[in-house]
Amino acid sequence: MTEGHRVLLSCGERGRELRAKGFTYEQIADVLALDLHDSPLLLHRYAHGLTAAQVVAAFNDLDPAGTASMRTARLYDLEAWPQSRRRPSPRVLDLLARIYKTTARRLVTEQAYATYSPYDRELLDAIDYRHLDPCQLIHLKSVMPETSRVSMETTGAGGPVEVKTPAVTETSVMAGPSDCVALFRALTAEEADVQRRELLFELAVVLGGIPALRLLRHLTPDEETRLANVIRGVSRVDSQTVTSIEKLIAHCWQLDEMYGPTRLLPVVDAQRDLLVRLLRHGSPPSALRDRILAACWAVSHLGGWLRYDLLDYAGAISWYRQGLEAAYELGDPTLLAHAHDCLSLTYGYQGKATVALDHSYAALAWVKESPSRLQRAATSLALSRALADAGRGEDGLRALDRAYDDAAASRTEADPPHLYWCTPAHVQRNAGYCLVALKRADQALSISTRTLAEVGSAYTRTRAFVTLELASALVQKREIAAAAEKIANAAELTARHTSLRLVDAIQKTRQRLTPWAGNAFVRDLDEKLRPLGVPTGGPA
Repeated sequence: MTEGHRVLLSCGERGRELRAKGFTYEQIADVLALDLHDSPLLLHRYAHGLTAAQVVAAFNDLDPAGTASMRTARLYDLEAWPQSRRRPSPRVLDLLARIYKTTARRLVTEQAYATYSPYDRELLDAIDYRHLDPCQLIHLKSVMPETSRVSMETTGAGGPVEVKTPAVTETSVMAGPSDCVALFRALTAEEADVQRRELLFELAVVLGGIPALRLLRHLTPDEETRLANVIRGVSRVDSQTVTSIEKLIAHCWQLDEMYGPTRLLPVVDAQRDLLVRLLRHGSPPSALRDRILAACWAVSHLGGWLRYDLLDYAGAISWYRQGLEAAYELGDPTLLAHAHDCLSLTYGYQGKATVALDHSYAALAWVKESPSRLQRAATSLALSRALADAGRGEDGLRALDRAYDDAAASRTEADPPHLYWCTPAHVQRNAGYCLVALKRADQALSISTRTLAEVGSAYTRTRAFVTLELASALVQKREIAAAAEKIANAAELTARHTSLRLVDAIQKTRQRLTPWAGNAFVRDLDEKLRPLGVPTGGPA
């Protein structure tokens, strides 16, 4: 037995013991690093107890086109870099991070990271497969920021319910010591200008840590300086500062579409705390106060959505209700209607169809006063799903017809930017949901197939949900092999997106195949789902 093989066996045994205690693979690699002075790539292989041949086989299975084909000798070279001549490319690190269920940044040292170009560093920062580790999900839930609770009290006169926004600790989401060290190292690697490095460090600490760096790149140097001066209390909040915050919130939506909610939670929490601080201590003039309130609504909307996508229903409802409070104060029917739409979707996904309909009807009342046809489309969409969940699929399809007409209209200044997603193609996607509920499998297949052809590849989560609706229609037609293939296709997309709601939907769609659990195609599907941590049992 060679020394390398002995070390691998020892690390594998230690890793299994730590996994039994709930350790993530990343934590196991950190433990092994206390005794071994090997590269991060090798430590993560040891953490999984994998031989080089096993990693090579898994790598080439993930890359059947051979665009980054791997051999054992090449893997050894990559693990030995920089002593060897081969530095792993972002494409190679992407696949290895997926195998090791970690981030690409974890697989390279700080010194190695500094040798990549700014474009490649941005690619590496975005690669994150930690959600594939079931223990990582457990760890995430334990460290997720405590959700602010909403207290609801009815007035003594029996008047309307008052929703009180909870107090916010202004430094509650600032980066901790370990985050600050990682942030400093990242900035040292990518920013040569010492003064700008210090400025970005100061902003990122307040705005959510390392994930905020990607967003701050969208600000100009002047915008960064203005925002920093306001945070320091040196300058008063002005229109340009609010514009910068609005820009950061808008870019958060883009990152959510690409990668999912997990990385954005600390950033959104920090944005909310900053806005509350500006309202409390900034003494903005009336017109500017309304813009800050609108930004509070926007960040509550985003924070609610992220929590909804992580199946944190109580947290989502709390944040959406904070958005309602801001919209009430603004007296904005468009924002009020959309907040009720979001609450309708959240309750509907939990199976609370009556509560979902109640919020949809409230949204309908408010949207009549809104000048935005796009908001009318969004409200009709939410209503269609609530009706379908309540067993009224025909009514849901009629609501979708109205949504399609409004979504197809030319956009105007009255249409809010957060409805960028509300297009005829997205409306069409919801038709598949209603048709599956009505058990009209052929029509659902036609609609879902057409939707997949029209929805862009950047909308990972949407494409996965449409694929699952396609699979559900195939199950209704008893085309089991094709249904299993579609579920597997959707599951592949979870590797690039951290939506727990998507994982939950995959499990529910798989349960439709329970009567065919002994089918060879279903058994093969279960083998593909198991590494992703998707349960395959349960009732149909």
